[in-house]
Amino acid sequence: MADPGPSLQALTLLHRWVVRTFMVIRTPMKTERTSTVMVPGVWRDPAVIYRDQTHTFVSAVAPTSIKFLQAVLDSEASPSSVPSHRSFPSTVAMLSTGSYSVPSWDTSTLMTCDTRLGLALAAYDLGCCYFFCEDYDRAKICFSKYFTYTSQLGVDSKQVLEEEVVKAKLTGYLICLDLSVPEPEAVSQGSLAGKMIVSANNQYEGINKVLEEDNLSRDQGEVTMSGRELMELELREAISQGKISAARDFLPSILVQNMVRRTLRGLPLSTRVKRTLANITEKLRGVLEDQVGKMFAVATDRERKLLRCLVIDLVIEGILPHKSKLLATAGLLQAEKAKLLPPPKFKLTGKQSFMLETFGMEKIVKLNTSQQIMSSFSAGQVIGLANTMGMRLAKKTSSRWMLETEQLNRNNIVPDLIFILLAKVNQLKKMKRWPEATLLLEKAQQELRGGMKNERFPPWLGSHIEGEHLLLEQLSAVDKCEAVTAVAGQTQLSPEELLSRTAGCLSVEPPPTPALVESSLLSLLNAGDWEAVGRLSHPNMGYVVSSRPPHSCVILLARNLAFLMLNLRANNPQMIKKFGRDVWELVCQLVSAGSNKRPKDGGAAAVLVSKDRAAVTAFLSRLEHEPLVRLTTSLIATLFNVARDDPNTDILSPDSGVWPTGLATNQAIQERTVEDMLTQVITSAIAKSPKDPTLLRMLADIQFANSRYSSALALYVETIAVRSDFFQLELGSSLTQGMVTLDESVVSRLVTCARELGRLTQAVVLSQFSQEPNYAQAFKFLEDRSLDGSDSLYGCIWDMAVLEFAMSLHTKRGEVARRREALHCIWQLELNTNNDEEIIKEAANVRKAMFLRSLAMQFF
Repeated sequence: MADPGPSLQALTLLHRWVVRTFMVIRTPMKTERTSTVMVPGVWRDPAVIYRDQTHTFVSAVAPTSIKFLQAVLDSEASPSSVPSHRSFPSTVAMLSTGSYSVPSWDTSTLMTCDTRLGLALAAYDLGCCYFFCEDYDRAKICFSKYFTYTSQLGVDSKQVLEEEVVKAKLTGYLICLDLSVPEPEAVSQGSLAGKMIVSANNQYEGINKVLEEDNLSRDQGEVTMSGRELMELELREAISQGKISAARDFLPSILVQNMVRRTLRGLPLSTRVKRTLANITEKLRGVLEDQVGKMFAVATDRERKLLRCLVIDLVIEGILPHKSKLLATAGLLQAEKAKLLPPPKFKLTGKQSFMLETFGMEKIVKLNTSQQIMSSFSAGQVIGLANTMGMRLAKKTSSRWMLETEQLNRNNIVPDLIFILLAKVNQLKKMKRWPEATLLLEKAQQELRGGMKNERFPPWLGSHIEGEHLLLEQLSAVDKCEAVTAVAGQTQLSPEELLSRTAGCLSVEPPPTPALVESSLLSLLNAGDWEAVGRLSHPNMGYVVSSRPPHSCVILLARNLAFLMLNLRANNPQMIKKFGRDVWELVCQLVSAGSNKRPKDGGAAAVLVSKDRAAVTAFLSRLEHEPLVRLTTSLIATLFNVARDDPNTDILSPDSGVWPTGLATNQAIQERTVEDMLTQVITSAIAKSPKDPTLLRMLADIQFANSRYSSALALYVETIAVRSDFFQLELGSSLTQGMVTLDESVVSRLVTCARELGRLTQAVVLSQFSQEPNYAQAFKFLEDRSLDGSDSLYGCIWDMAVLEFAMSLHTKRGEVARRREALHCIWQLELNTNNDEEIIKEAANVRKAMFLRSLAMQFF
């Protein structure tokens, strides 16, 4: 105590803990009446075999701790510095004696602390202990010292004190001891904070005078600049909500006072101040000049320079006129007028604009027009800007204005205005802004019909625009957008009419664009019209004959999928095998080793295959028909299983029997290529059907196959949650009505994920979900060190064999608390092996749901 430092702090903490623990263990507690159960490994009553040695230690040391804390209070010895994280060695190499100890303290690594805080906490604990021991006189003295020390604490120390002291308990002690809490010292009204509080209590009356006096005093004070600005913002909000009535110039006058104070602190003029003072009144301008003039009279040389810069900024921003009297006060009369000219003011609007100030320069005017035509999607504005610039120049504004059809991209075929409007439509389609795209397309159609009689254009352009209309309808229907409403007297198509027009567009001449063909086939597949897809994708159709890769690959895939779904519905095994093989071979050649090799011709073939694979992947990702989505994901998942050739990490899919997995060409399938394709398709499918347990389980299998056990465990739990209505339905391993069945493979993978993550107790609980638990594995998990809640999860175990082994294990190791927890679970009456099967099953269901909910809270 003669040299208080970190050692005194450590001893004080130890004896405070002893005193608190002494009161806990000496407090009588009602014990639960339980019967003694004979458990393997226990010879006598478990409650009396091992005694808690901590209680014995505390009971023996408590008198010494009380004397030590009393000596600390009497001498008022408290450390002024405590160790920080830098005071201890961070690596084993830094240890000098071979053990984790600090032989001496380096004063440069210590951090300061409040000496009164340690004395206040010691007085509080000692007062509680004296009250517990019925020594009320000493308890009164300790609590009096506690309040004496707390009145001298800072803000940070008081926050720490509030976390250590139980206020309700302290209040009870004071009532019993007939003591009262001393009133906190009121804030002095002579300080700025006190004056601000008094003004706030009186509807902020005289606040301007208070702030002005504070500015003139130039005292840093206890109120920071942020505190003054915070008061200004709170006052602004109160006035806007009608809680306080004030004059129009009230808020700007407070802003002026704070602005002067900011300037004296060396802070710049903020944008908020500039905007607020932009429309300043003459009265408030006079207040501003008076306040700054008063500050010049009492300012130092440094402050005069800061105020002079403020005046220059105010004149440049146009807040003060050039004839202001402050210019003479600041000594700026001889300044050149050109240096103080305010910049041109821009009209501030809420809408974002790319317009630049022209300064009378023609090039900047042309730049603004070009930026406007690129950013605008209004038909009238685009046409007006194009006429202003000239059609040919407007068409060359952006090199990214491209159309999907190669014929449309050729020069001198499509009129310039139609080209610009169709390019804008393509941009809007990428942004999924269907209503605006429809309006632009309708405007292009009107220009094509009536406004461009003197211009030459190809005859197929009108049918192309009609096809674009249909494409927008299809895309908006897929996007579930209801905003494509009537345009120019046209009504929105019903789903039946849309399908009818979709089927009709595939049989017209000239052939539609490839994008419209793929979208039409996709719409028919999503509607489940397999017959229409098979009929309209015949090889003799015009668009099929003229199609080129990668679109021809997509058309053939759509045709084979339609026939496969048609025969699955008719349950025709021979045709299922035929079309299943056709689909398999088509996709297999896209992910085989030969498709990724670079040939001697420079890689042209490999590039074509990559384009085909990207087009097929994008097409499969847009499917929405649930049976078809399951079939396509099962196809790619089976390809992944064949490429990986590891039964332990196979992706489980319901339609895997459709695909020919024994072909000789399967050896060339590339695992990484199939995995990328599968991940993209399944992710897109889950985005459309987030509650499909089959897709969730397949995604979990992918994570499991790649050894991402944390993600796999989360997805498996999510799959079970979806299937069981967030664990409200019963979970079992047998087919029973009203019960959700868990496959043995899923349970095994759950256990593997928990084991690889080091959560061995969770693995023990999950192993019970199996119809025949692996007890040898579960017992091994209990013996090893786990990284999860360990015995806190014993309440989720319903298998008596596992609980008895845990009880025996903890008994041998002398682990009292864990043995007590296992024993408490064994004593549960519903787990008695002599109960009926229904009672045991219900107890298991309750624990299954409780455990799975705890897992779900950890992941989502």
